[in-house]
Amino acid sequence: MQNQRWSKYYLFVFIVISLSVILRFFMLSKQSLWYDEGLSLTNSDVSTLQESIAKVRYIGNSDRFQPLYFIVLFLWRQVFGESEFALRSLSAILGIGSSIVIFFTALRIYGKKHALWSLLILTFSSFCVYYSQEARIYALAMFIASLQLYFFTTVLVKNEGNQGISIWLFSIFTAIGIFTNINFCFSTTALCLSHIAIYRNLRQWLQWWLPAAFLSLPPILYYLTLPGATDPESISVSRLGLPIIQNIIFVLHGILVGTTYGPSMEQLRGNDRVQVMLHYWPQIFLLLIVGTVIFLALIKVLLRHKKNNREKHPDYFFASLIVMAFLLGLLLAIVTKLNWVPRHSYYLWLPLAMLIPSALSLRPGISSKRYGVSQLAKIAVISLIVLNIYSLFNYYFNENYQKDDYRSAVQYIIKNRSSSTQSVFLFGNPRLFRYYGDTLSLDGRKLGDQLKKGITNENMAGKIQKLTNSADTVLIVVNRDYLFPKGLIEKEMSNLYNLDSEVSFAYFKIYRFPKKRT
Repeated sequence: MQNQRWSKYYLFVFIVISLSVILRFFMLSKQSLWYDEGLSLTNSDVSTLQESIAKVRYIGNSDRFQPLYFIVLFLWRQVFGESEFALRSLSAILGIGSSIVIFFTALRIYGKKHALWSLLILTFSSFCVYYSQEARIYALAMFIASLQLYFFTTVLVKNEGNQGISIWLFSIFTAIGIFTNINFCFSTTALCLSHIAIYRNLRQWLQWWLPAAFLSLPPILYYLTLPGATDPESISVSRLGLPIIQNIIFVLHGILVGTTYGPSMEQLRGNDRVQVMLHYWPQIFLLLIVGTVIFLALIKVLLRHKKNNREKHPDYFFASLIVMAFLLGLLLAIVTKLNWVPRHSYYLWLPLAMLIPSALSLRPGISSKRYGVSQLAKIAVISLIVLNIYSLFNYYFNENYQKDDYRSAVQYIIKNRSSSTQSVFLFGNPRLFRYYGDTLSLDGRKLGDQLKKGITNENMAGKIQKLTNSADTVLIVVNRDYLFPKGLIEKEMSNLYNLDSEVSFAYFKIYRFPKKRT
């Protein structure tokens, strides 16, 4: 009978993992590669491994502080090519791996039911699926963070045998994680502080963290010797453009249900953000209720541990880890004025997936009153999963949440270009124009940089005319047109050109300017 129950359990686990695979590979190539994925292509455009290692040191933007992914992506491209499916499948596989590792971590600490809930939460997480379908570093970082956490949780398991192997594997993955993404330093710092704060065993703490610190010295020294490391202002990043409270709300919202649950990013860029948010009040109100119920249930569980003198319970550790990691991320955003978005706090989902099932009071023998609280918490956790499924539906099928559509924009440019029509892009990723087959569009980003700052250029139309060799018609292509003051492009071109038409794609606007006849 016991074997039959275990077989049914693992059959259900297999079904959930299969769903995880399906969700992460479903419609993997539907959307065009977007701007940041083009950066991944550029950063891995080399011929040899030695060139890849050398190139990542001199990346011009903040990607230089997350080098490992681009080296891995280079190797991946050598084997599987660079189709949209091939580029993104690396992240999809890593995303599946994270879910499996966290399942076994929860199984080791809490048991079967808790582990299954953790697996369900991560499988249907809109945030996790989103970044498992993107050719960027976040799936790799989460996978390494999950392995780091798995080996570290030997500390949380009573009567665990020899910890030496776990200590060194933990230290190795800590060093690899730091080399993957500099934000890994902050999540690791939170892990370190939570360890000493909850378990208060200095000898054990030193046994774990001295090897980790030793192996982490090379990646830390690597970052300190990077060009621009001592001058953060010289590195191109998105600076804080909103009040910090709005960034906090955005991070919490994005982590819990992804960025395709409420208003789209495009809708939130206007000055009518409040009206937009009010339009989505049912979804936001429901998320607030679900989040509040789960939060209060977890507080109740932690207070019950304290009453029973179980302050060293794993729940306390994961709660501390979440709070400290969140506060360190917030501190980074305030100090560096970095535009803090959910992907910068990717490491929060792993301890959240470990902690949230504790709200269900899964242990047997609870009182009828606690059983009622447990049932309410279970409804909230199931509702959270349902909200994520709704967010995933938007991600897959709602075009309002689509990312930069380079594919459609390039197809339009190629179709409408002729011997008398030339195209110029004022903002965009040149690598993606080439990727989708446009090798003839001219680079006008220096002019675009002036326009983005609102600097008028009386001779802009003349410069465009010279750049295009006096073509009769010019297509002005703008990725992220919200970066440009409204109407400025039309105004600056009006000296020599008439605006004939404009076409829009996701995060793209293409203006058609025939030359004025004299």
